[in-house]
Amino acid sequence: MHLNKCGKIAYQEWLNTNNKRSNIGLGEFVIMPNHLHGIIFIHKQINPNRDNADTDIFHSPSNDIPAIIRGYKAAVTRQLKGILKHSPWQRNYFEHIIRNEQSYHKITQYIYYNPQYWQNDCFYIQP
Repeated sequence: MHLNKCGKIAYQEWLNTNNKRSNIGLGEFVIMPNHLHGIIFIHKQINPNRDNADTDIFHSPSNDIPAIIRGYKAAVTRQLKGILKHSPWQRNYFEHIIRNEQSYHKITQYIYYNPQYWQNDCFYIQP
């Protein structure tokens, strides 16, 4: 997949997401012309100075999937001002919790091979 200027910004900001949040790691990902696929690993942080009771009362909303995606979209949008006249984002996003090794393998294969099927996408435009 050859990225245009917007795609390069989306790519770089995806990598920056990993640098901005200490509780995540990035797995396989691909930036497509009209969407992206990516795996985010969320590492459970345990603060030794806090009671380790299993409660979400003090859960930091900045470290959950919605906040991560919102931050990523905002960072890309800020850089795309002046390049695009409209928002590049769909209103929502789709997530899937990977629960086992088999599911992880299947999803990484889907992400890896996704660019090969771009020409079958309904938004594909022949160059």
